[in-house]
Amino acid sequence: MKRPLFPPLSQIERELFGVPDSFADEELVDPDRSPLGIAVAPSDHLLAMMERRVAADQAYPPAPLAVGQIRRLTSVSHSGRQLGRSCAVLLGRAVDGRRWAGWLVAQESDWAGERDLILQEEDGVLALDAAMAQAWNPVEVSLRGDEAILGKLSPQRVAAVSTLSSHVPTDAQWVAPRPGRIGAWDLDEGTTVVTGTPLGGDDDPRAAYQDLYRRLASELGFVAAPRPVRASWLDWLGAVFVRPVVTVGLAGLAVVQAGLLMFGGGANQEPDVAFRSVTVAALDDACRTRIRVMFKVDTPYAEVVVALRQVDARLVGGPSETGDIWILPPLDQDPNEVAAMLRQNHLVERSEVVPPEERACKR
Repeated sequence: MKRPLFPPLSQIERELFGVPDSFADEELVDPDRSPLGIAVAPSDHLLAMMERRVAADQAYPPAPLAVGQIRRLTSVSHSGRQLGRSCAVLLGRAVDGRRWAGWLVAQESDWAGERDLILQEEDGVLALDAAMAQAWNPVEVSLRGDEAILGKLSPQRVAAVSTLSSHVPTDAQWVAPRPGRIGAWDLDEGTTVVTGTPLGGDDDPRAAYQDLYRRLASELGFVAAPRPVRASWLDWLGAVFVRPVVTVGLAGLAVVQAGLLMFGGGANQEPDVAFRSVTVAALDDACRTRIRVMFKVDTPYAEVVVALRQVDARLVGGPSETGDIWILPPLDQDPNEVAAMLRQNHLVERSEVVPPEERACKR
């Protein structure tokens, strides 16, 4: 059974286009009181959102409009209609005056498709409602210049959104439609992105979600995609990390604590969910000794990448439900030595050699 995506589509539509007076300005809502005026304890999600908002305010004081900024939208400028749901725009280029072309940024990462760029911890301080850039949804907006800055992306990340806005994967090793799942894949040589999976047939609820945001883009002022921004990229590790998206939070690629459900079960990952940055394991790989590694809770994804690069290892599976990942050591190195080197890393919880499965090698 497919799990429902959060928040419900009806709620998103109501808040974007049919705003009750009491929610026209979320800044006026007292998060510590119920609708009846009774003091209540804020939910964990609300507390996280408030903390991230404060962190973004402190990290990004008022500044002139600039490429890469994520500016919060609270209303439709030409009509003055208030938005009841927080969204934003990633600035791609100036058009004229205070008119800017860019892409809508939304908070509903559970609804991500293959052209929604999931923003990561590596992108710096981000407000919780700036979760993904809708590369498929370019806009032109008029800005005053005093809109809150929810985050700021590097030129490389803006370039990735620009490329993703017109990029449609055609490779055979592409992933099946799976609403609510995300993964990393190679957009082009040297460019790895984290997105949702492609949209499926008529029963895929994300089609209706995209229709809502296209409608909002049209109201704001729909235009053609901003001009591509050229920039070089770091040589990131091309690997697959696929798991359910957690409500509206950032879908980071850090190895997480046991109990957090992840899609993908180590060495036996399903071929139809392999993103094109990693092909289905060859028979030779199945017959090689692997290393099972668990990093400490909350280890940043960038640190995982560095640790694996130091031993020249290739990730081939995971994370599992317990946070384990499976890697292949270099052909010219003893797996036991590689495992020992990883154990010396202060971020590694455990590292152990896993012999090849005999059944897989007899195919």
